[in-house]
Amino acid sequence: MTKTAKIIAAAIVLLGVGYLSFGGHEKASSNETVTVGIMAGDKKTDEQWDLIKKNAKKEGLDIKLKTFTDYTQPNAALTSGDIDANAFQHYIFLNDWNKTHKSDIVPVGDTTLSSGRLYSDKHKSLDEIPNGGTVAISNTKITQGRTLLTLQAAGLIKVDDKVKDPTLKDVVDNPKNLQFKELGTDQLVRVLPEVDLASPDSSFIVGAGRSIKDAIWVRPLDKSQHDGVNIIATTKKKAKSSAIKKLVKAYQSDNVKDFIDNKANTGAIAVWDDPAFKK
Repeated sequence: MTKTAKIIAAAIVLLGVGYLSFGGHEKASSNETVTVGIMAGDKKTDEQWDLIKKNAKKEGLDIKLKTFTDYTQPNAALTSGDIDANAFQHYIFLNDWNKTHKSDIVPVGDTTLSSGRLYSDKHKSLDEIPNGGTVAISNTKITQGRTLLTLQAAGLIKVDDKVKDPTLKDVVDNPKNLQFKELGTDQLVRVLPEVDLASPDSSFIVGAGRSIKDAIWVRPLDKSQHDGVNIIATTKKKAKSSAIKKLVKAYQSDNVKDFIDNKANTGAIAVWDDPAFKK
């Protein structure tokens, strides 16, 4: 074989290897992939997303999760293109975010609704909360608003009825002169022995080894709380993509509903097929 022939033969072999490698790569990546932003949770959250991932894989979709610790991060990551969708917020928070940041994030599927719960290590009922008592409250808007509405529903305060997502400045009546201590959301469970009342997210209660049954008061769920329903959200541009449709289908499945309602023990309920929470 001449030197030229040897060079040609070697080139053909290299091309063949490259083709096979490319073909193998294509086969391994045949599924669509979607990156979803969520808030840091607990083992139950991980178990729930494991179910969703398995459902998605059956539909030809791989789900990658990106975890955040600050409620301002998932929407910023979505608009910047770092993630494709997120699942952490309710309608009120999204509407406020879009208005403030002039963004085009849209809801594509309802997920869960959680009862507001009030906890105390010092008292067994709301009647025992003293005048001037200290209430630990989140310093992040999404959680602070939910807590204030829970406190209002419990009859402890009144907020401006024109505001859907109130902050402390919107409290218009405080008959017990409750003193509010603003803290990071992840600190609310830790300070329970030191304050009279707090309303930590259920995921933090469970993550701390406590039970949601320890709450001294639970807000009843009803249709009026629809704006507090949590959602899957994405950008307007991606809302009708096949990957997002598969994500929503994977989440809104019977096995995920069963897990949320009967096994997660976080106090949340699946609401996507519940007519009681449809507008």
